[in-house]
Amino acid sequence: MAFSASDKGMLESYVDQSRPLEDMFTVRGKTALVTGGTSGLGFNIALRLLQGGANVVVSSHSTLEEESAMPLFEQAGFKDQVAFCLCNIREEEQVEALVDFTVKTFGGLDIYVNSAAVWNYAHIYDLPRKDLERVFQTNVYGAFYGVKYVSRHMVETGSKGKIVLISSDCPVMPFPVFGGYPHYASSKAAVMGLVTETAKELKRFGILVNSIAPGGMVTPGAASNLCSDELPEEKQDEFYDELAVWSTPDLLPVDQVATMAYMMCTPASDGVTGETIFVNGGANHNIFTRQVAIEAYPPEDE
Repeated sequence: MAFSASDKGMLESYVDQSRPLEDMFTVRGKTALVTGGTSGLGFNIALRLLQGGANVVVSSHSTLEEESAMPLFEQAGFKDQVAFCLCNIREEEQVEALVDFTVKTFGGLDIYVNSAAVWNYAHIYDLPRKDLERVFQTNVYGAFYGVKYVSRHMVETGSKGKIVLISSDCPVMPFPVFGGYPHYASSKAAVMGLVTETAKELKRFGILVNSIAPGGMVTPGAASNLCSDELPEEKQDEFYDELAVWSTPDLLPVDQVATMAYMMCTPASDGVTGETIFVNGGANHNIFTRQVAIEAYPPEDE
């Protein structure tokens, strides 16, 4: 089949439309807001955004986290690019004030990453209502409030922004071996649903919404995560015995997840919205470096 002039013209248009690669992977000149940005994955995402050239507001409910994180950002050379705002994302009015603070501090808001989350362990038949409410108020209500006020600002100002919510792979591959956080898995499934619906609502404004679903990582939150302290001591001991069976063969470095979150904030992701991107080394497809030996499971009663 002959190569026509129109075929050549099409290829020429590809060349004309191809932006330089260095422009596709930068956030230079943008303003980002990262909730949970003073610890764990959120801190690493904020660092990557700063390295990419963005001005970044990080938020936390803890001034102790501020005291730990902010000097590290400054030591890395980003003193003038980063600001902290105290915010409890369970409180709607505080989230609204956080968005206002970001806009006033850096003159706009182009990127929102919600990385604030809490969890603990308990089986559903033991789960105290207090823990259920705390997890949903933080992980679901907090994410909802953030998207609500960030998207409102973007729509009103015409900003074709990026919204990235941190979910988890646990809604599709329950952990630990014998379960243990139905409230957390349910909350992260809700985040996935929030992404799909808001992506549909906001596409006409040029606002793209996606989710990153990490697998197991070593973070301060994960390292200190415990069984619900509302449970009797014997129940907690029983749960920790079960938890000891859990083996996660492939823990990802936090930066691998943070880098993917960063990419979703750049022009390189302009063709993606409404998606949940799993960053767990293939675990959601049962792809592991090794499989847990059957001997790791408790023996059956004789």
